[in-house]
Amino acid sequence: MRFPYITIPNTAPRPYLNVVVRVGYRTSDIIKAIVDSGADRSIFPMEVAVKYLNVDLSETEPWNFSGTTGELQHARLAKVSLAILDPNGKEQAVEIDTVCAFCDTFKFSGGALLGQNGFFSKFKTSFDQPNNHFEIEPL
Repeated sequence: MRFPYITIPNTAPRPYLNVVVRVGYRTSDIIKAIVDSGADRSIFPMEVAVKYLNVDLSETEPWNFSGTTGELQHARLAKVSLAILDPNGKEQAVEIDTVCAFCDTFKFSGGALLGQNGFFSKFKTSFDQPNNHFEIEPL
C-alpha cells in the first residue's frame, strides 16, 4: 500500500498514517501516527488507553524510554489491535495485533509514533522521500 507524505502545520512532509487502536470492543478515535524508524516501540499518549480503551494498565509491563522530552519517561505496555486506514484515511486497510506503549508524559504534535518493535517488525516498509510517499506491506 502506498501512502503520501503528509504536511502538518509548521513541518516538512512526513510519513504519517491514520490509525485506530482497539482493545476488545473499545476503539479509539482516528489518530495520526508518524512512521518513525528511530522509535524503539510504538508510543501513544496515555489518554488513548484511559479515555477511549478504558484499559487498566497498572499491572502491565513497564517500559522506560527517552527521546520525546530529552528526559527518562515511563510508559506501560499493552496488547492492542492496530488498524491502519487506507491512503484516503477512511476505510480500514489492515489490522495487526501488537504491543504498544502508553505514556502520560508523551507529547508529540503529530499524535503518536509507530516504531521498530510492533510496527516495523510486522511490515516491509520503504520510503521514497524525494517523491513524498512511502509503502507498507504486511509480513
